[in-house]
Amino acid sequence: MTDAELTTAWLIGVAVAGVVVLLAAALLLMVLSAARSILRHGAEALAAAEEIQRGTSVIWALSDTNRIAGEILATAERIEENGGVIAEALAETESRPVSVVG
Repeated sequence: MTDAELTTAWLIGVAVAGVVVLLAAALLLMVLSAARSILRHGAEALAAAEEIQRGTSVIWALSDTNRIAGEILATAERIEENGGVIAEALAETESRPVSVVG
């Protein structure tokens, strides 16, 4: 192989290596850009999820509200029942003749 052919082969090798390095650098920059985009969108999704959680916390409290409403209903039913007993006792008392001692 002559010196000219050796120089030409070396230049072609350097050029191919340079193209490979440039392609690798371009691919790495694209991966970096995609990673930053994913990070940005992930942060936006997290903020949206936190907003949804704040907006729906009332729904999760409904089970407590239903439980307390059930307790209130049970108490009201007992009051109604006891009120009926008291009303019956009063009605019986009022219907009895009053005896006067004297």
